[in-house]
Amino acid sequence: MQIHRKLETLLLSPLGLFLAATVVLPAFILFGYSLFLWRFLEPVGALTFENYSESLTAPVSRQLVINTLLIGVPTTIASVVGGYALAYYSVFGTGRGRRLLFALIVTALMASYLVRIYAWRTLLGENGIVNSGLEALGLIGAPLQFLLFSRPAAILAEVSLFMPLAALAFYAALAGISPDYREASRDLGAGRGETLLRVTLPLTGPAILGTVVLTFFLSAGDYVTPVLVGGVGSSTVGTAIATKMGPAGDYGSGAADSFLVLMGFVFIYLVLRAAMRAGRILPERAA
Repeated sequence: MQIHRKLETLLLSPLGLFLAATVVLPAFILFGYSLFLWRFLEPVGALTFENYSESLTAPVSRQLVINTLLIGVPTTIASVVGGYALAYYSVFGTGRGRRLLFALIVTALMASYLVRIYAWRTLLGENGIVNSGLEALGLIGAPLQFLLFSRPAAILAEVSLFMPLAALAFYAALAGISPDYREASRDLGAGRGETLLRVTLPLTGPAILGTVVLTFFLSAGDYVTPVLVGGVGSSTVGTAIATKMGPAGDYGSGAADSFLVLMGFVFIYLVLRAAMRAGRILPERAA
């Protein structure tokens, strides 16, 4: 037993060192940045928590948090529900198109991130395919301005980015369920809906928790899509952090915002895990 543990430690040591060098150490450096005020790209003064207090009390921070939630929550719900439905059909469906659907999901993930964002700009722009098609059909007399550079446009673009990722994660979880569980549920008189609620969902509870958390974190932290598709009114915490750590050069405030967002993510994860356990979707020993 001790030999096996030593072997495991030896094999995992390179990965542990890599994570320490690329994740833990930069996190400590970033936390150090957050404890100083920065002027002209240089830290000034003594250690202070002023960056954190300013981020927590500034009115603009509250508006950024609201914008982030108004984009991240709908994106997460649509991506998770849609991804689960796609994966469920791909695994348990009887139609001939389920393999084609899975291939399309994988193909969507292979496309470039920026290419997919600019594709939505092409579709939703004033001279885009949607407006041109509606004008050709005589349904509108002028291009619809709200299709692009709006919060719904940002949500739509992010759903198209994250739904295939969610579908692939759910596919792996659903494919690992033994058919015996579903057959036993049917033999006991449960219909498809009851089998889904009482058997399939609990068995995929850890995957649901992980996918919801991952999708929300990616959506809430995305700073490219809100800028390129959502416009100025859809600025999020992620865009503010990118601006502070980039053009503005306010490393202290940007680092403080990053750690506050991280703490918010941890809180959301704990609340979601507790809610799923209370709803008996997540086993007590999972996550």
